[in-house]
Amino acid sequence: MKNISLKKLSITVVVASLASNLVFANSDMNEALPKVEQPMSSFSQLITDYDADKNNTLSDKELAKNEKLSQIFAQLDANGDKEISEQEYNLYLKTMKNH
Repeated sequence: MKNISLKKLSITVVVASLASNLVFANSDMNEALPKVEQPMSSFSQLITDYDADKNNTLSDKELAKNEKLSQIFAQLDANGDKEISEQEYNLYLKTMKNH
């Protein structure tokens, strides 16, 4: 059996300890961040998930299953036509980014 120096063993233990702390600290941070801070889906993903009538816009009925988008539907629907287009969605995101 090879002899391991105390210095190498100490360094290995310290590095392993630091790596472990970083991994657990990162996961704790992700859990601590509120869900509202996480980015919203892309419009194309929303279309894939919710556009039942395949008209490339989203109505309040189509978004009824998405609580967050249902709550802000009126803000998203800039022209008041009861449909959210990609342009309206992107305008909303741009507005929120500037705040």
